Amino acid sequence: NRATDVEFLPMRIDLSSPVDVHGFRTQSTTLLASQVPPAQISWEANAAAGFADAVRGLASRPPPSTTALNAIVPRSFLRLTELVVLHRDESRFDLLYRLLWRMVHEPNAVSPTDPDMALAQRMGQAVRREVFRMKASVRMREIGSLGPAPLRFGWFVPRHHVTEEVAAALVRSEPQPAWLVVTPDRSALWDGQRLLCGPGVASAHAHDDTGWLAFARDMQASGASAGSC
Repeated sequence: NRATDVEFLPMRIDLSSPVDVHGFRTQSTTLLASQVPPAQISWEANAAAGFADAVRGLASRPPPSTTALNAIVPRSFLRLTELVVLHRDESRFDLLYRLLWRMVHEPNAVSPTDPDMALAQRMGQAVRREVFRMKASVRMREIGSLGPAPLRFGWFVPRHHVTEEVAAALVRSEPQPAWLVVTPDRSALWDGQRLLCGPGVASAHAHDDTGWLAFARDMQASGASAGSC
């Protein structure tokens, strides 16, 4: 009888959402410290569910932590990671961890012309373009009132996971009045005080104006009952 080959199954690493950059950083730091190579890892990004206060979510990403990893990895790559995570390519986490592994174990081999780094840069540029496109293209119309403020509504289908990134930018550029932006990925409500994010909706025709107004009020109520998420 020939010896039985031992097959090692990839270690599954679960992230809380498709844009869980903080979780990716935390897990990557632990995996690198444990010397787990990229080929032994399977990244799983679960769909974001429920409502969240974006002030403590994606819209206010934590600054890079002062870890040993950050002493090795350039700050420019940490920012690139934030962009690439928003790309819709399902292999983005594999790519980013592979680059981190190589930066630690073969730092001189990772240059701007390296195929992996060049791919990450292209993905980051695509995300930047999509953020700009959504900010420029989403059209708002008034659908009623949310409390004392008029509520404007906009629908968009982004090519990448940029809904919350754009929502944070809109808060800075359009703090008044209240608005609701919905995409198939996520929904974002600015009620004049807080930016709340919730599940996406598959179609712009899922509700009429009355239905979208009720949707916004449900988001506001869910966020209020949950407090700071």
